[in-house]
Amino acid sequence: MDYSYRLVRLALLSFSLSAIGLSGVDANAANPELKSANQSIESSAGHRTFPSVLLPEPANGEHAIGLLGSKLPDLASWYGMSTAQLAKMIREDTSVWLDKRGRIFYVEMEEPTEQSITEPLTTPETALNQEQTFKLHSKPGAPRSILLDFDGHTTIGTAWNNSYGTPIVSPAYNTEGVPETFTQIELDRIYLMWRQVAEDFAPFNVDVTTEDLTNPADLAIDPIARDTFEDLLFGTRVVITQNTFSNCGCGGFAYLRVFDDYGANTNYYKPAFVFNSSVVGAGEAITHEAGHNLGLNHDGQTNGTGYYTGHGSGATGWAPIMGVGYYQQLVQWSMNTYPLANQPQNDIQLIQDYGAPLMTDDHVDDMSIVNDVTAMTITSNGATDQLNGFGIIHLGSDQDMFKFDANLGNYSISVQTDDVSPNLDIEASLYDSNGVLLQTDNLSEVLSASLNGSFASAGTYFLKIDGVGKGDPLDKGYPDYGSLGQYIISATVQSVSNLQGPTAHIGAPSYLPDYAPVSVSFTSTGSEDDGTIVSYDWLFGDGTGMTTTDPVDDPVHEYLAPGEYTASLTVTDNTGLSDQDSIAVSVINRAPIAVIAGDPLTGQAPLQVAFDSTGSQDDDPQSSISFDWDFGDGASSTQATPSHLYSAAGNYTATLTVIDNLGASDSKYIDINVETPPFINQIAYGEIFTAGSVNGNYQDSALGSDASQTITERQSGGKKQNRYSYLTHTWLFSIASGNLVEIHLDASMSSPPDLPTLPDDQIILSYSVDNGASFSNFATLSNSDNGHYSATLPQDVSGEVRVKAEDSDQSAGNNTWFDSITIANLYIRSETDSSLTPPSAPTGLSTSSVSSSQINLTWLDNSTDESSFNIERSLNGTSWTQVQTLAAETTSYNDTGLSADTLFYYRVYASNGAGNSLMSNIATHSTQPASDFNLSASGYKYKGVKHIELYWQEYQTVDIVLDEVLSQGLTGISGADTAGEYYYDLNTGLKGGSSHSVQVCESGTSNCSDTLNIEAFPSL
Repeated sequence: MDYSYRLVRLALLSFSLSAIGLSGVDANAANPELKSANQSIESSAGHRTFPSVLLPEPANGEHAIGLLGSKLPDLASWYGMSTAQLAKMIREDTSVWLDKRGRIFYVEMEEPTEQSITEPLTTPETALNQEQTFKLHSKPGAPRSILLDFDGHTTIGTAWNNSYGTPIVSPAYNTEGVPETFTQIELDRIYLMWRQVAEDFAPFNVDVTTEDLTNPADLAIDPIARDTFEDLLFGTRVVITQNTFSNCGCGGFAYLRVFDDYGANTNYYKPAFVFNSSVVGAGEAITHEAGHNLGLNHDGQTNGTGYYTGHGSGATGWAPIMGVGYYQQLVQWSMNTYPLANQPQNDIQLIQDYGAPLMTDDHVDDMSIVNDVTAMTITSNGATDQLNGFGIIHLGSDQDMFKFDANLGNYSISVQTDDVSPNLDIEASLYDSNGVLLQTDNLSEVLSASLNGSFASAGTYFLKIDGVGKGDPLDKGYPDYGSLGQYIISATVQSVSNLQGPTAHIGAPSYLPDYAPVSVSFTSTGSEDDGTIVSYDWLFGDGTGMTTTDPVDDPVHEYLAPGEYTASLTVTDNTGLSDQDSIAVSVINRAPIAVIAGDPLTGQAPLQVAFDSTGSQDDDPQSSISFDWDFGDGASSTQATPSHLYSAAGNYTATLTVIDNLGASDSKYIDINVETPPFINQIAYGEIFTAGSVNGNYQDSALGSDASQTITERQSGGKKQNRYSYLTHTWLFSIASGNLVEIHLDASMSSPPDLPTLPDDQIILSYSVDNGASFSNFATLSNSDNGHYSATLPQDVSGEVRVKAEDSDQSAGNNTWFDSITIANLYIRSETDSSLTPPSAPTGLSTSSVSSSQINLTWLDNSTDESSFNIERSLNGTSWTQVQTLAAETTSYNDTGLSADTLFYYRVYASNGAGNSLMSNIATHSTQPASDFNLSASGYKYKGVKHIELYWQEYQTVDIVLDEVLSQGLTGISGADTAGEYYYDLNTGLKGGSSHSVQVCESGTSNCSDTLNIEAFPSL
């Protein structure tokens, strides 16, 4: 039989248990063998107060020893070493580092190339979908957990943040370059890595899982965090990701001996990180980093080798887990038993000491009390019996005994290890009922065992399973110390009942393949038995079936839908033995019919085309169809009636492919002609705040925003008689060249309504084509003027253009009142240039989440003649909104002010005088969950100086970051009666009209709020 079925069955069983909510007591009830493993942890050195150490910086090697000075003995004692042992380890193992508090962490070597490591099976025997993959549990309900975190993680408030900043956003495991989802290849790899780690921890009562069940709100049920010493439900998290927050060129990070930490900082030194990506490279590293969390140091050599890479070759090539397991197939826990071993540590004992108890023994060791020996399960096949059993060798001293009954005659017994990175080398021994050894098998170059022969008499026989070593550990061998793990037994023996089973035969003599519906007359003719057949169980392969008791009732079944079916007949006789036969039934599938339409089919860029698949159909009963649109410009859709925007001129062929539920398809095509528009409209990409109070921003002033921007004069400083009101504000454009380039805007000017009708000055509109060196006036507004204003720019102008609004009188004493100008529908129009071609499309668009309100974008600029880049955003990947226009040669953009915990889609295109490029690829990212600070802020001016009022929910004493400059240890006023629990009035000490960014952080930590941008500062 295929022994791998059992591990897949367990994986799927654990998935189903988790899916229906079995946990804690319920999961223990479902797995009674785990109940007794909820052991308490005895008080140990790990729970003593850590010595007071404060280093100026993280350090390793001699530098670390020098910084520790007189603290070295205390630190060595806490880690259970002599002073000399700790000094030697720090000095010789360059991967050992001390953080500023003296805690040891490891910076691991990077994995080698794929070609140099030993890969296991690359495709599992059963492909799991994404939901199943992220609900895997090796021991559901176990009191300890190791969470394998593949789907991305945000680390905040930990020692890692103290070193690298906050938050640390780790992207999901991604080897296929598709960040939006997990490919089946990636899911297969995750499953195989889980299998590796589950085998490494098989001897321990630890649930190796891919399901994140952490609950920060209730640490008593959180499987990772440990609330108190009495809390026995805890573990660690290992994040498998890309190294996005350090430049170590390493394979991972982990702190030493933190698995069983408890209290307020239970997770302060977690998680561990793995940056390797291959199945073996990452799989071995996961166990290795979890081993550090459990108190294990590196297995090196006294000759200065930091990691022992093992010895031997083939299935019995050996290496220690806490060395390097990339190059050997048998990687085990160890105890100083290899050439030149430098680490006198007992891995299995230390793992127990620091938090992970052993499993209780699942099978007795000998046959002294026959009734206590586990009987193998039996499936009768008439003259023979199929025997099955499985277990775990959890210690070097552990042996497992099984019993079974067999008749005289041939037997065949196979004992197999886990088929993914096994840790167990099996010896199988066969005994008769008197304890006489009949046969033993332990081949030196394989890990499994098999026994074959013939029993001379019927009786009860016993099978003993033992984990063994090989040869001399100091000469390419290994001891039985780490020969632990799972095994499965499959055997065939002669049945003691020696009954003959029936023979099944299924037929369909008149059946021919046809279109649905198809009626098939089945027969059981030819089925026979030496006794009496008492039931005929029919399964038709379409989810239906029936049972008959007489051949005269052989069924006629109608297949209503096309497909390939397997009909089966199982016959059972009066002794309970059965047999099965099957036959294939084919119901022919009609291909669907595609109908395509679009409107309009011609027009100027950008052209919005509404596509329609109405009339597409599949004539088969019980069928369904899906839609796959290729719009011819790199974009696609799976909607039935999508709408698509062609941003660039050109001739496109849109293709609709209709696919039925069985994979048959039909395609139709339609041509789209997108003409170059006579002109393109360009909006501002930024603004310069010089003077004035601003309500709104440059995006509000843009064409099509349905909003406006108002700038109001402010008063200058100085002596009262010399003060004046003034306003200066500039909008920035990056424009395409054209035969005709025009500025357009709607503007209105106003003064306070209760003052004389004539203003004390006017507001002048002007433009600059030389980066602000000089300006040309094109409009002057007086009080109550309201209209559309335009100006023609010099011929052949391109690149940066500035548009400025400025009051006309900034002389001393002119401060009677403050005038305002409101700007809307501001844009620059360029005639398209027939001598140009549209720019090349940007590529490589990628996104990253910075906070709960900001996503950063980067892309590659593939053109040399663009005038601007345009950013579009969507909530569903279908309906798009332009959110920003950027200057030429820009390759990044920070999108702020977003909703928390929301998925956003982005795409980018370039523009010039000939029109728009094709769209870039679509990139997606979700903003982070909302910060607990719930920070809100507003600005105001007092005597010309800008203040920011801050309200927040958590931590009265905070650090405030203004424009990325830190002010430490500020105390908020409690009992704020508006937007938060705490309040602080931040005096910036600054004047003028520019905007500012602000953020609050828990004092002395990297736990921070979102960053807010404050643009409006009205005067009080």
